[in-house]
Amino acid sequence: MLGNHRVSLALALVTTVATLAVGCGSEGDNVRPDGTGGSGGTGGMGGSSSSMSSSSSGGGGAGGGAVCPTHEGPVFAVKELFFGEGNSGEWKTFGFNLDDKESTGNSTDVCKPNAGGSAQTAYPDGDQGIDNSFGKNLLPTILLLYPNWVNDVNTGIQNGNFTALVKSECMPATGDAPVLLSKLFGGTTLGGAPKFDGTDKWPVEPGLLSDPMDPLSSTILFEKSSVTGSMFDSGKGVTVVLSVPVRTADKSTSIKLTLYSAHMTMKLADDRKSATEGMIGGVLNTEEFVAEIKKVGDLLGLCGNPLFDNLVTQVRQASDIMADGTQDPEKTCDGISMGLGFEMYEAQLGDVGPANEVGSACP
Repeated sequence: MLGNHRVSLALALVTTVATLAVGCGSEGDNVRPDGTGGSGGTGGMGGSSSSMSSSSSGGGGAGGGAVCPTHEGPVFAVKELFFGEGNSGEWKTFGFNLDDKESTGNSTDVCKPNAGGSAQTAYPDGDQGIDNSFGKNLLPTILLLYPNWVNDVNTGIQNGNFTALVKSECMPATGDAPVLLSKLFGGTTLGGAPKFDGTDKWPVEPGLLSDPMDPLSSTILFEKSSVTGSMFDSGKGVTVVLSVPVRTADKSTSIKLTLYSAHMTMKLADDRKSATEGMIGGVLNTEEFVAEIKKVGDLLGLCGNPLFDNLVTQVRQASDIMADGTQDPEKTCDGISMGLGFEMYEAQLGDVGPANEVGSACP
């Protein structure tokens, strides 16, 4: 049973990372496939913080979207994640219809099953075509072997171990905003439990910055985000690049994941200092996801374990879409759709924190 627990933990740790951020990297952002900006290097100290009412200097990496000379704007940090667990098809309401289809196990206009998988398992969509193969096919396996996983993920946030932050420049206190430039940041260890009152100043992970000395220089952008009424919308077709550390007592690594063709929405509070009813949907490239799972497998000493090899096969069989969010009946599915919910609260951007370590992986 211990072996099963460690195998499920490997998948759980990786998918925790996958669910923490969404952003848009345009050609002008100089984003490399590993998610770093052009400068590289480790993080230093310095840079001004940003909150709902503060004015921030710097802010490199804007690259497009609405013009905001002051770079002012609210900062939101993830407070809680919702995975759609349950025995009544809760997964069907988490995510978005990414491929504009309502697929069933008998659909013929979808990509081919991966790794000998079953069409009846991989393809049936959620409500109104919602694509969420992760919630349907992988989440139940995690919870079967690790029932407290969802609670443990959120406990990590509640303890200040990690978060993701979004800053929307020049978001008005009231009214609509048809075009906003919003930026995504990775939050590293806070050093204590967050207060969730707007005073938490999260250190910024430098892997997503174009200038490792400037905590505002995110390369992960929502260049066409907007606010209509109380709803924030990232815009469709954005791309996630995320790097988060994973540690055991004596080893550490960092997991880098990309979520393609993503979309994020959330309902802002009247004072625009928090958000509920958040939803993210996107596509994990299957082989990129497998590569990250193998990092955690090495971290937990699972390389060569038949249970771990079976886990990798299950991940490939969950592929239900192309990595770019489309369908192609002539090709094998190389993406796994994913959806989850979240809540955010007002926070601040702190100084640049230390860079995440890079460990080894199972062959």
